Amino acid sequence: KEYYHTDSLDTLKLWFNSIDKASLLNVHMIQPVQSTTQNRIPSSFLLSAYGIDNTATANDILQRWWYIFNQCLQRNIKIIGFATDADAKYVIAIRLMSRFFASLPNFSVHQHQQAFTEKLKSRWPWFFLREQQLLLFFQYATHLATKWRNYLLSSTAELRLGDQSISINHLYSIIDNAKFTKIDHGLTKSDINPKDRQNFSSCVKLTSDDLFKI
Repeated sequence: KEYYHTDSLDTLKLWFNSIDKASLLNVHMIQPVQSTTQNRIPSSFLLSAYGIDNTATANDILQRWWYIFNQCLQRNIKIIGFATDADAKYVIAIRLMSRFFASLPNFSVHQHQQAFTEKLKSRWPWFFLREQQLLLFFQYATHLATKWRNYLLSSTAELRLGDQSISINHLYSIIDNAKFTKIDHGLTKSDINPKDRQNFSSCVKLTSDDLFKI
């Protein structure tokens, strides 16, 4: 639908002056799953982008996901999950769709013909997920990576990997060590500046194979 369509410049001016305009951009990207015959992960691509004013509800988000899922299914494309940030509205939508201590009224998601069964490993007693799911949900990788980096560079938070703790001091010791050069680790002081909280290129460097080998 073309909700705002006109050939009149005066009408267009009126709309711009009297109707609320979207201040944010919502983007949907698709990441194809790598098949067993592919050597490289397929590139993601843009599905849609549109302006929003951040007034959407959890129900609006569910309807949006449901529309995308069904439209793709009609074209023989199976959507297996959605990734988003931890905005409260999205968390509510995720809980309802995945039946995480919540459920949708009058709609048994797990009984959909496209639903699948997920068997969890017994050594994951801390992880809760109902076996029958129609979709899986994640925090998107960019958000997770920048959040991990911010914890790593924080002077107050403690980040642990198994029984070991890691901190920004480990990175300083690598950068300041005369045995290593930037060619070895690829890092600069700006990469570990905690004030730059959205530096995704720094996340890529901090998770590089070269750095892990040191």
